[in-house]
Amino acid sequence: MELYEDQFSEAHDTVGDVTTQKTLIIASTVRSGSHMLGHVLHESGQFGFPLEYANKQNLAQWKHKLGEQSVKGVMQQLMRRRTSTNGVFGIKVHYSHLPVFGGFSQLSQLFPNPHFVLLTRHDVMSQAVSLAMAKQTGSWIADQQADITPEYRFEDIDNGMRRILFENSSWKYTLSATGANYIDLDFEAVKCDTARVVKQIADFMQVEVEVDKVPQAPVTRKQSNELNQQWIARFNQEFSANDELLRYNQESVLRKVAKRFF
Repeated sequence: MELYEDQFSEAHDTVGDVTTQKTLIIASTVRSGSHMLGHVLHESGQFGFPLEYANKQNLAQWKHKLGEQSVKGVMQQLMRRRTSTNGVFGIKVHYSHLPVFGGFSQLSQLFPNPHFVLLTRHDVMSQAVSLAMAKQTGSWIADQQADITPEYRFEDIDNGMRRILFENSSWKYTLSATGANYIDLDFEAVKCDTARVVKQIADFMQVEVEVDKVPQAPVTRKQSNELNQQWIARFNQEFSANDELLRYNQESVLRKVAKRFF
């Protein structure tokens, strides 16, 4: 069974009737490492199985599998199926998924006692390149076969970077403005110090984890390769060499700031 299809397997369901008492919500953006983090937390056995349940394609399959038509109905059934024996349910939510729930307030009301982990990547350039490649190839996780060989396009990377920066800022603003219970987490920490990250999240949520069940390293394979680095170098060179583009970006930001605050 492919990794994508495996997420729907009943083998991941919790045995017995467990009530959700706390919810771990990985607040993320595309290609931020949320897939890696979700699988790491699942391995510990204390955070449910934090997957992208609100993704349009995933949600459609869950509706069919569970015989539910509403998002609320699907999520309630998933909480009954995927809550760990300690009462913790996990889900990862990209900022672009919020409309699926009817907005942030509806999301917060749907899941009991939500704890947010705001996951970002310091290297936004690499994240944007990864997004551009995944959109072209259709390969979003390591075990998905790429349909085509990706082709470098400056505008794809540029648009991806703007989207990522906007959504990161929007998550930060929303969590801060609503007084949500959250912590910040960087992708590099998940990759380089996996066990400490799991312990950090456990402490944040006041959840006990067994040391021998905490992965010492990521449990999914990375997808980046030499081609990613070539695209990054080419984008950096093209952007830096275009004085007009640099000037446009600077002036655009200044106009927006002046219009907003003065």
